[in-house]
This record gives sequence, structure tokens and C-alpha cells, in this order.
Amino acid sequence: MTTAPHDQTRGDSTPYIEDGASAFLSRNEVASLCMKAARGAGMSWGLAEEAGFAAAWLVQHGINGPSHLYAHLDQAQGRPWSDLCPTVTPGAWQAPVGRALCPIALGTTLCDYAGLPESIQAGSSLKIGKVDHPILLIPFLAVIAASQNILFDIAWAGGAAHLDGGSEALLKAAAALDGQQVAITLTASFGNPQVASAGKLPSISADVISALNTLAMRTTVPSSESSRAGAGSTTSDND
Repeated sequence: MTTAPHDQTRGDSTPYIEDGASAFLSRNEVASLCMKAARGAGMSWGLAEEAGFAAAWLVQHGINGPSHLYAHLDQAQGRPWSDLCPTVTPGAWQAPVGRALCPIALGTTLCDYAGLPESIQAGSSLKIGKVDHPILLIPFLAVIAASQNILFDIAWAGGAAHLDGGSEALLKAAAALDGQQVAITLTASFGNPQVASAGKLPSISADVISALNTLAMRTTVPSSESSRAGAGSTTSDND
């Protein structure tokens, strides 16, 4: 990997990567880059911040969150994000007809409804319509599990995973959910979730970082003659 001096006009906080190399990004770098990329893909700033959280949480636990997030943003961009949010009804949350739910919007909504009758509680199940890249849902389930003292099981056609909060279960679930777009059923049970240990930082490919930076650049304002003319001080600093 080679780096160049940071260019403020690029609007990012990540290294400039050449020759198809990969890089290890810190949790803060991932959160910042992915938040901007999600906003550039059309999410509201609030939802984009949650996207940055999810990607950074996955990276902290050894999972390539930026790659999964970019795959979702690439698949979903161009569609109204409001059309990718769940319709909340007791026992079953529906996806829009013909569409898959955004896992970030779904996870945020699950957190907002945690403990309420419309959502999932210990001893109950919640059926959820098709979800795009449900691996991005795991960070939100971890937050709910810790706050509500519950454990989650997630099932889908052809697969299932138990989330007890531990690193081993997390990595198994992430591998099983990789690249999926499926309807899921969440089942909650009483229990004290483990605290997953931090994992080895995953290597993020140059292509993924470049693609996220391209989306992030949409949040910046292009320079113009008038903006350049107004830059800097108009007074002398000579005493």
C-alpha cells in the first residue's frame, strides 16, 4: 500500500490506496467513511449514522462491515429509502411488496421498539419479511440483547443461527448470513448475553474503500469560482 498526503478536496479520512492493495481501517475510520457513504447513497443523516455504527461494530468483531454495507448500498441506492423500511404489526413486520428491507432501517426500528408489544420480547417470535444483507442487522440485535437481557435465534429458509453474544456464535452467524437476502424469524429467550471479544481487524479491499469514498463524495459541495474567490482572509496579517 502506498499513501499520498491527505487531500482535503477528496473529503475522506482514509488512506489513498494504489495498486489494488488492501488496508486495515480503525473502527473510527470505518464509522466516519461508512456514515458519509450511506448519506451519499441517499440515507438520512440519522440513518447514515446508524449505518456507520453497524459497519464499525462488525469491524471491531473481526467482520468486514464496510464490504457488507457497500454491497447493500449498491443494491438499494436509487430507491426511496422510506420504501425499504418495515411495516410494524404485532408478531410480523412486513417488507414492501416486491422489495427487501434495509437492515439498517430494520435494526434501528427494532431498537426503537425494544420492550414494546409490537416488537420481540423474551419468549416470543417475530416474523420479518425479506431482508437484504441481514448480517448488518446483527449489531442492532446485540444492542437489544444487552439492554433487555435476552438471547436471539435467527432462522431463515435453509439456515439458522444462535446469537449468545459470544465471538464464536457471532462469526458462525456472520458466515451463514453472508450475501443473503431472505425472510427471517427472530426468536428471543431469557438469558445474559456474553460480551464478544474484539476480533482481528479485517482487511478492506481497495475497491471497497474507493467505492465508499465515491459515495461519500456526494456529500461534499463542488468547488466553484465564487467559493475559491471567497476563501482565506481578506486582511493582511502583517503588523
